[in-house]
Amino acid sequence: MNNSIGFKIKRLREQKHISQEDLAHQLDVSQSYLSKIETGAIEKIDFLFMQKITDFFQVDLQYFFDDHIVQSNTDNNHHSAAGNIYSTITIHNSVPEDVLENLIRTQNQISKLMEIQSQLIEKLINSKLP
Repeated sequence: MNNSIGFKIKRLREQKHISQEDLAHQLDVSQSYLSKIETGAIEKIDFLFMQKITDFFQVDLQYFFDDHIVQSNTDNNHHSAAGNIYSTITIHNSVPEDVLENLIRTQNQISKLMEIQSQLIEKLINSKLP
């Protein structure tokens, strides 16, 4: 079973019976971006995007990092020297809970500031309109 972040997002989406297109719209991203995350084509995922995912599905960020499995291809033919198709490494999250909580708290503050900034920009635009 694959436990990558993208696979976990896909699994959550399918459990809620939400199409990829609908979820992408809800998260304000393109469907192709979401598809690339779900298939593993994009491995570095923006924290703001992860915050949207955790908020939308009401899951803890830790869910995506527990027993994270990484598949590593050892050559272009997808075969290791021992003849296995894939080499699998299990990585256990070792980030302390208080660090994750501080990171989430900081991210929430950034999100609030961005919301305030958007409101101020909207007010400025509206005040300049005839």
